[in-house]
Amino acid sequence: MIFLKKGQQTKERIINVARTLFATKGFDMTRTNEIASACNVSEATIYKYFDSKKDLLLATITPNEKEESEDGTSHLSTDDLVENHVSTMIKKILENKEQFSILFRETQFDQDISKQYVDQIFRPNARHIEIQKRIDSGEIQYISDIILFNVGIISFTLALSTHYEIHQQKKEPYFTSERIKSIAQLLVYGIHGKQKHT
Repeated sequence: MIFLKKGQQTKERIINVARTLFATKGFDMTRTNEIASACNVSEATIYKYFDSKKDLLLATITPNEKEESEDGTSHLSTDDLVENHVSTMIKKILENKEQFSILFRETQFDQDISKQYVDQIFRPNARHIEIQKRIDSGEIQYISDIILFNVGIISFTLALSTHYEIHQQKKEPYFTSERIKSIAQLLVYGIHGKQKHT
């Protein structure tokens, strides 16, 4: 367990509260005195840790990353590689839904946010590199650009998650591992599903 110093705890609390407010209300509609009140600190305390409201916004949008295994990516079949990529992306988005909601909403208004959005969705790892290599070689023809593909996964996942939260009253989680797999197959193969080659 990591113990943070009091100042770091305060900073993290401000980031977490601001993230929730930015995700639910939007950046422009959230006032710094509202964030301060929710954190039980003064507005001046926010500016002790952040130079501006935008600086605070940038601090809220970095997803929590889990270490991904770099092994075996090049040995996967193309179908398994892309399915694995989509499933991994969906899980990452759901684990960082507030961050991605802010990124997706605010990127259209601010170039810095737009740049960070691209940085967040395309941090090259072994899986990205392998997919791009297969796109370039012509082995994957249904994806023209890995960044645009990732944007599509993000927008689809956020829309589906938001729709479920608004319209469904069921208590059980929607995004089970089986459903994530079926969504990945839908995004990769379309409504006709994966075709068996004879």
